[in-house]
Amino acid sequence: MAMKKFVFVFMFIILALLPINIYANGFASLPVRTEINLSSVRIEPRYLTGDRIGGVTVRGTFPEVTGSSDLTRELNRLFNTRVNGGLGNIYFNYNIVSSGRYVSIIILSEFTAHGGSRTSRVDTLNFDRSSLEPFYAQDLLGANGLAIATDVVNNFIAQNFRHMPRIAMLDESSSFYVSNGSVYFVFNRYEIAPGSEGVQSVAVHLNNLTTFVLEIDDYHIDNENHSIRMLPLRRVADAFGYEVTWDGDVLEVGIVRTNGSGIPEVTTLRLNQNAYMRPQDTIPRTLEAAPQLIDGVAHVPISFFDVILGMHYNISTDGTIELATYSNY
Repeated sequence: MAMKKFVFVFMFIILALLPINIYANGFASLPVRTEINLSSVRIEPRYLTGDRIGGVTVRGTFPEVTGSSDLTRELNRLFNTRVNGGLGNIYFNYNIVSSGRYVSIIILSEFTAHGGSRTSRVDTLNFDRSSLEPFYAQDLLGANGLAIATDVVNNFIAQNFRHMPRIAMLDESSSFYVSNGSVYFVFNRYEIAPGSEGVQSVAVHLNNLTTFVLEIDDYHIDNENHSIRMLPLRRVADAFGYEVTWDGDVLEVGIVRTNGSGIPEVTTLRLNQNAYMRPQDTIPRTLEAAPQLIDGVAHVPISFFDVILGMHYNISTDGTIELATYSNY
């Protein structure tokens, strides 16, 4: 009986001392997968049992690639970045997520300095399973994707950890993985939540993302008024599923949207009047131009879709405009 008690206490202590693993908060639904075959490429565990690199002792498992020098080079770069410098111990753990044509490697590491401080990190490597070429979140989310993802993450923080500060704009260096039609952005401990909450992931569902593209010939550039881009209102509104109403007696247009509670909200504007009323406004808002009738079609300045309707937009170098919304924020 004493021996059983000793074994139980010993195992409890060992488990309590283990660093973060792939089941940190935000990863509970991921299967533990450490091996995968991709044609001539294979990824499998590299077991680290206490090797010393400089002043760092390395333990755990790290992904090892055979058959691709590019992936090997990127993983070696990441490994060397994490173990370079300092004195202490580092523990690695990882998981492979394969979702259609995309493969993501999620690498968790925890560094314990000799002074006792602990630093957790989460890194990801994402690549196309056919070409073995890396890809970035913006490749899947579109030109406005990182801005929209930033809004989604900040909405997640506001709903779950209200005392935590909002994040700045996500960028190509932000860690993410792909699973079941969603891009999951992952964050280190303390980054968007209290440390006790562990590593976090926030999903941006591709099905909730709506985009619409206008070529340069699809809109009007007002060269007499600071080259303001005037976009066809109904065409854009229809693309995003908004209802457009028209009152010819007062030349008023209404944009009807359904809010998260299922209640229709109406944004109103009048031709040739620089006065835009959102449902939450008590006084009209002005933009850089009033709505205009151009070739019989109502046009509004591009800022209308950003400031008034809350969309994101991006203008490419050839003048193409991509607008986007996300249904969950």
